[in-house]
Order: sequence, then C-alpha cells, then structure tokens
Amino acid sequence: MDMSRYIFLDNWVLSLLRDRKTKARLTAFVKSYDFTVLLTSLSMVELYNPGWQRAETEDRGAAAARFLANVPCVIVDPQRVWEKEVAAHLTQLQALPLQLDLSDFSVNVREEILLRILRRDEFFLKMGIDIQAWSLDYEEIKKSWPSDVANIIDKACGRGHLKRDKAGRFTELEETKEVFLFSLDFRHADGYDVDTILVDVLRRMQAGRQRITAVRLGSLCFWYSYVDIDMANRPKLRGSDIGDIYHISLMPYCSAFTTDGTMHRTLQRVRDRGVPMNCPVWTKHLLEEQLRRHA
Repeated sequence: MDMSRYIFLDNWVLSLLRDRKTKARLTAFVKSYDFTVLLTSLSMVELYNPGWQRAETEDRGAAAARFLANVPCVIVDPQRVWEKEVAAHLTQLQALPLQLDLSDFSVNVREEILLRILRRDEFFLKMGIDIQAWSLDYEEIKKSWPSDVANIIDKACGRGHLKRDKAGRFTELEETKEVFLFSLDFRHADGYDVDTILVDVLRRMQAGRQRITAVRLGSLCFWYSYVDIDMANRPKLRGSDIGDIYHISLMPYCSAFTTDGTMHRTLQRVRDRGVPMNCPVWTKHLLEEQLRRHA
C-alpha cells in the first residue's frame, strides 16, 4: 500500500502547542519518525475561534498553524474516505483522498494559508471555504447525534438486527453483532449494489483477506459505545461522540494515533475482540511518555 506514515493529532494535542517547549518536542518527534500529521476538516473546526482578535495571548489556532506549517501535514474528509471504500467494495484504499496537502505549497506561505482559512479570509470565502459554516453544521450534527443513535438502534431492533428484552437490555449480542455491523456499514452505500458488495466482503472474510476499513471501524465504535457497553466504564452519550467516531475511523490508515481516555478504552475493546490493528494509540499520558523517550 502506497501510504504515508500518518499520525492523527487529536484536538487536545493541538491545544498543547501554545507551550513552546511542547511544540518544539512534538515537531522534532514528528520529523524524526517521518510522520505526516493527518487532520480532518473537523479538526480545523475545532481550532476555529471567532473571537481570535480579542485573545490576550496567542490563540490555539495560530499556534497550531505555526506548528503545522513546519511539519508534513494533510487534511482529509472522513466521509470522503467512507465513500471511496464503499466504491471499492469495502476494501482499504491504496491512498487517502486528500482535501489539502500542505506540501503543495512553499513553507513560507503554509502558515498564512491555514490562518486565512481559520480567520475566514475573503479569498477563501469566495472559494466556498467557510469555516464558520462548517462549525455551525457540526453543531447541528452534534445536537442531533443522541437522537440519531436512538433512531439507528430502534430501526435495527424493528428489523431484527438487534434484540432487546422487556427491560430494554440488549440480548443475543454475538448472534446479532455481524448483521448489525453490516447494517451500519451499508448506511454509507446509497446508490450502490449492496448485495454484490456483501458477496465480495464475505468471500474475502472466508479467505482471511478482509482488512479493517474506516467504515467498519466506525461501525465497531458505535457497537461498543452504544450496544455492547462496558458497564465498568459506562460511557455517557455525548453529541461530540460523532466527531470521535469520524476521527477514529481513519485509524486503519495511520501509523500512530492520539485520542482521549474514553475512546482509548473503546479501541482497546475492539482489539481485545480480535480485530487486528497495529497502530499504537496514545492518550495524553502515553504521548508524553513517547516524547520523553524521544528527548
């Protein structure tokens, strides 16, 4: 597979970049391991600060732009990745569809480009790149996500893809898991011949050649977050979960990944259930440990 060594940096990592020492250490770390920082359009939304002019100190968007201008960096839309995987009959892609590759621009203008996007420069607004509109859209998605989760589960139960007892607890999880996961996978397959894709996927599974895709990892995150729940660490349903799922779905294409504690536990459960994932996943504590080792 012709793929760069991508490292996904979660929002909390980008927030640490206002500290000069942390930024220097992370820059050296990324370059020494030949990583390319992988961001999403949602990552940019999370950096957006409409009140940046009133900030008494450098806002995190400016600090992040300075860092990203000095390391290899690309921006990807997870939904575009899902669409491409479905078109490829739910197989891993040979290369990610990039929205933006900063290597296409000279080093001295990269920071300016990112800042102009984050600050809604007129040039980019005329191109249809409006981060405020992206931000408002994401807020609506977050607001509807809890009800979307309930609707997905209710429809699955109505179709027999999930089963609940009279108390509302899910039953027969092992028997329903694969069918439900496929029903989630194929939510992204409007306009495609689902039966043909399914036959191809099952043939690859039987031959042991099916590799985890972004689509399937997103479905697994849904399963372990809302259906097969770890009662010892019962996660709270939050609107921002959808952002976590968007980001985590890209992990099959990464060589390193950062996330929060809740999603780290979810991913560990995915691994513990036999899903092969070679990408290391770092929480804040684990990333700091990596940076100390590298220093």
